[in-house]
Amino acid sequence: MSQIGGLRHEVVIALLFDGHGILVSCLSGSEGTSASVSGRYRPLLKRIFDDDATGLVLVHNHPSGDPSPSEADIAATRRLGAIARAVEVDFFDHLVVAGRMAVSMRRAGLMTGRASRSKP
Repeated sequence: MSQIGGLRHEVVIALLFDGHGILVSCLSGSEGTSASVSGRYRPLLKRIFDDDATGLVLVHNHPSGDPSPSEADIAATRRLGAIARAVEVDFFDHLVVAGRMAVSMRRAGLMTGRASRSKP
């Protein structure tokens, strides 16, 4: 939260974990404007396979100051969740950060399916 919560443009961070819950990669990108992030799944999937990761946590910020996931956030998360399930990668959570606040999309019931492990 301290690194991206106060930014004026959206940033996406993907945390990749191995089968033991150990962080193997941290990918960040600032492809968005103040209102949106363009999601591209192909580079993320390539990195997941290259790093032999089995789990994923996605984090992005909302410069607006409101950590509530947008409809676009929810739709993109569900698409990525379906892709992750298809390639046997646990999508643990998608966190939306704004200032010093964060919303877990998993805890909010906005992610379909469930991760097979309890936590990364």
